[in-house]
Amino acid sequence: MLLSSSDKSRYLMIMMKCIPKPVHLAILIVVLVTAVALCGCTSNSPGTVAPTTTPIAPPGAGPTVTIQNFAFAPASITVPKGTTVTWVNQDTANHQIVNDAQGTITQGALFTSSSFPKSASYSFKFDSPGTYPYHCSLHPAMKGTIVVT
Repeated sequence: MLLSSSDKSRYLMIMMKCIPKPVHLAILIVVLVTAVALCGCTSNSPGTVAPTTTPIAPPGAGPTVTIQNFAFAPASITVPKGTTVTWVNQDTANHQIVNDAQGTITQGALFTSSSFPKSASYSFKFDSPGTYPYHCSLHPAMKGTIVVT
């Protein structure tokens, strides 16, 4: 049995009235939340070190640099050689740690993290004495220094 165009219109109107509008809103919210959650997903580029998902360094593992409000805290630390420093991201934005001492990410920096999200961390062991300036490649105004004695 075929429906006339006016019957089809009435059928669609009846069907739309059967689905409550809050359901439409709930579906829209689920889609938007999923889209926002997936925006933070990134893939690791070749030659970068994947961040860990541990929000803080284990006790006794070395000092922690907190990334918060688009700044490193502390901005400068001094550690003895052989120390592992851990950066923990407490910002909502992703960050990427890049060492300045030997160039940029494309010129073979000593240490470079991949982009890592809130609550993730990146660690690096400093085996040689020296001064190691670094920055966030995603937010170049963010700068810090590790001094190894």
